[in-house]
Amino acid sequence: MPIIRWIFSHKSICFIYIPLTAAITILLYSGYVYMEWRSDRTLALDRLARYKQLIDRTEEMKKGYPYSQNEVDINAKAVDIPTRIYDRNGVIIGEFFEQKREIVPFDYIPDWLVKGVISSEDRDFYNHRGISFIGISRAMIKNLLSFGVVQGGSTITQQLAKVLFTDMERNLKRKIYEAYCAREIETLYDKQDILSMYLNLIYFGNGSYGVESTAKMYFGKSVRDLDVAECAMIVATISNPGYYSPLMNINNSVSKTKRILYSMSDAGYLKEDKIETLYKEFIKKWEIEFNENKIITHSKIGSFIYSSYRINLSPFFSERIRRELVERFGEDAVKKGGLSVYTTIDASKQEAAAKSLRNGVQLQRDYHLKISERLKNTSASQKEKTKASDIEGALISLNPHTGEILSYVGGFDFTTTNQNDNIYQSRRQPGSSIKPLIYAAAIESRTITPSTVFTDKPMTFKNGYSPQNYGKKYYGNVTARTALIKSLNTIAVHILDKTGYDRIFSYISKALSLSDSEMEKRFGETLSFGLGAYEISPLESAVLNSLLVNGGIFIIPYGIKNVKDYNGNIIWDNEKEIVEKVTVERGRTGIIMDPAAGRVTISMLEGIKESDSSVNWLLKKYGINFPCAGKTGTTSNYYDAWFVGYNYQMVTSVWLGNKSGSVSLGEGRSASGIAAPVWAEYISSVYRNESPEPFSSSIENITSETICLDSGEVAGKNGECSRTAVQLYLAGTEPGKFCHIHVNKLQ
Repeated sequence: MPIIRWIFSHKSICFIYIPLTAAITILLYSGYVYMEWRSDRTLALDRLARYKQLIDRTEEMKKGYPYSQNEVDINAKAVDIPTRIYDRNGVIIGEFFEQKREIVPFDYIPDWLVKGVISSEDRDFYNHRGISFIGISRAMIKNLLSFGVVQGGSTITQQLAKVLFTDMERNLKRKIYEAYCAREIETLYDKQDILSMYLNLIYFGNGSYGVESTAKMYFGKSVRDLDVAECAMIVATISNPGYYSPLMNINNSVSKTKRILYSMSDAGYLKEDKIETLYKEFIKKWEIEFNENKIITHSKIGSFIYSSYRINLSPFFSERIRRELVERFGEDAVKKGGLSVYTTIDASKQEAAAKSLRNGVQLQRDYHLKISERLKNTSASQKEKTKASDIEGALISLNPHTGEILSYVGGFDFTTTNQNDNIYQSRRQPGSSIKPLIYAAAIESRTITPSTVFTDKPMTFKNGYSPQNYGKKYYGNVTARTALIKSLNTIAVHILDKTGYDRIFSYISKALSLSDSEMEKRFGETLSFGLGAYEISPLESAVLNSLLVNGGIFIIPYGIKNVKDYNGNIIWDNEKEIVEKVTVERGRTGIIMDPAAGRVTISMLEGIKESDSSVNWLLKKYGINFPCAGKTGTTSNYYDAWFVGYNYQMVTSVWLGNKSGSVSLGEGRSASGIAAPVWAEYISSVYRNESPEPFSSSIENITSETICLDSGEVAGKNGECSRTAVQLYLAGTEPGKFCHIHVNKLQ
């Protein structure tokens, strides 16, 4: 052949000058890359040293740990650490990250995982000093025989250098550069250090970095709990996460896992006769099913990705916290800095709240969908479907004494298209749920007592205002206590008309820290205020109603207790700041509501347990027999449904309505059947195993009487009154005579 004849006739050129020129070129180029490495060396090794410090700190802690911005270079992809949100008891309830990473000490990593990595990635690891010429030769031979790149010659140390210090591109410069890096790493660190950094650092796909987060992503458990085959699957992903990840391609992953087991056997780590047994046990354990073509159709692997891997038990709350953190620390610090955020949320209460609200919203959605199914008119049917999809809700629980947020559910579901937080972003008319404040103002001013008798009948007030009761039903002579329990609109407006606006507006402006201009803009001195005609948010509702329980003191609702860095140092003590602000504000406002007036109002609201209460059926259904009180609120045309529930430790505000605004929930769809069940389900779950403390009984200026519920007077001495209750009064306002109704009947 001409080419062969030419080669032999130009032996010097082909076998001396060309190879020599190539060798000199490579040497010169290597020298150039070396000079570049030398200029980068200090910065690169400093980054490596700081990363090693994270490993060392984790070794000391003996557990996986999140890290803070001040300990990592947030611009270095290799060491981005997620920020974690904890509940009040140390339970993880949320995470923020771009790259999922958890660092664990080397003794957490199973020996089988290390053996799998050595046997498949670098069998000469313990013998070379960063570069394995045997490995390079072996890879070249295999690639030549296969007519393609089937095996790389990079050592584990080179792979570590590649991830930490290079742009990950495949070219000659990068290979030479990482070789210099690898030699330097081997000089500074021992083999265990290198393995520890490598296994905590490398990428496994789906945003996961390091063996710990990957173990949780695949198998829902820590890496230290993996068996042999599970370790093999982790190792199988290393060479090509996109191709061998079980979340991306389960068939390739399982096949490669088996090859890793054989590789461990070939390296002398595992007996070959055990491989099939281990493989079959793995297939059975993770319910891997094949069809007739041996294609995997089902597997439990990776089913933990949204529980153990990506945690978000309180998405609306987490999003609100994220905004606060970003404002204070910046976006990068939140996503990459590994902050530890400790909150006031109670995970168990949060879970119960989310479940209860979702159930309540779903029932109302189902109501509209059932109507849609019955309608023959296509347009009307679609309208009901739209109503169903637009039904939303909110539930928030506060500690009324401290302002700590205990549970926070801002809507039915947090999605890319639904992130409106109804807790504080939505203001709606509270309906009758505002009435406890009106009654408290009237009691504090001694305009009424719980036993004051009113005549419930159609009334017309100034400017021709004529409120109507629910169902246009009127009860004649009733006590103030009964009027509040039955939520009689005419009586509430009558009481507001007698008491005036100054006291209740003082409650609102001081409790919500609203300026005079804000008050004027949001609330007007109209009698419709008595029926909740002005808008507040569920958060504001909870704060205002907390006055009744906490002795009328100012609180600031808050969710973040403190934020810590990796060393356990508090870098933001929000709780301390809140306490300081509250102290200053309490000094300015004084007692906002007379504690005795609030406690008397609560005593009236405890009437929800009585047989003629609209929510008594719920207390029986859920077995709620502990101290509690509450008030429903239904707005005109059934646009909104509210329930505010109290016990001494917790005030809970629930709202359900249509996110589009003034759209009816349906004729007769009142709060007692829509919002109150959400509270009842929630509160019964929270106190399933223990009862809350009773409401405070140590407030000064209060007395009590056992009264007849029909007359409001002291119950007869000889049991003449069949319907009685213990009612609290401001001292000196208690009824001064026995029930005249039932005594007269007996005579």
